[in-house]
Amino acid sequence: MSAPRTLLAIDRVSKNFGRLTAVDGISLDIRENEFFALLGPSGCGKTTLLRMLAGFETPNHGRILLDGRDIARTPPNKRPVNLMFQSYALFPHMSVRANVSYGLEMERLPAKEIRSRVDAILATTELVAFADRKPEQLSGGQKQRVALARALVKRPRLLLLDEPLGALDKKLRGAMQLELKRLQHEVGITFVIVTHDQEESLVMADRMAVLRDGKLLQCDTPHAVYEHPADRFVADF
Repeated sequence: MSAPRTLLAIDRVSKNFGRLTAVDGISLDIRENEFFALLGPSGCGKTTLLRMLAGFETPNHGRILLDGRDIARTPPNKRPVNLMFQSYALFPHMSVRANVSYGLEMERLPAKEIRSRVDAILATTELVAFADRKPEQLSGGQKQRVALARALVKRPRLLLLDEPLGALDKKLRGAMQLELKRLQHEVGITFVIVTHDQEESLVMADRMAVLRDGKLLQCDTPHAVYEHPADRFVADF
């Protein structure tokens, strides 16, 4: 069996804000069709790293290679990457279907293709019955699925999720962890999730990177990190 192919290579990436080093020389390989977690306490650099992957921040040093091409200075709208925010950012005046189709309409795709792709992703995310509802008529979990559907319908090479479950209550969060994992497996897109929640990483991630003070401390499977932590901080965290 061949080794998993590297989709995203983060090569000695650093980001400074004045005298503050938010990300300090991090190197990571993220594989195709992988569910990868960036884990660490607040201020560890995980969100800054995610924003660089999305194109909202530019590294001071290093390269970000997607399919072998350096995208570190490519504008967000020119890279095959989608970022899903914790707030979901749904249009309140639009139906679920209109929210999901919006990005494809902005790309001026043929109406028939838009309809086909939206129908397919609504079925995958189990939202067909809610297609004509407005966001205010949806539960927290349903809103999250709409945001996911809107991101996935564009068929990105990479989907970035910034604390996507943080606004949900504990019971719903547990259900959505399994739902996210199912969706990622079904659509076959690489997911990179930022979280400070150890349980989320253990449940969902194929591999995880633990960060502290802008540095990478350990990158491995959740089981390996749990059983063989690289240092005392990783073990305690």
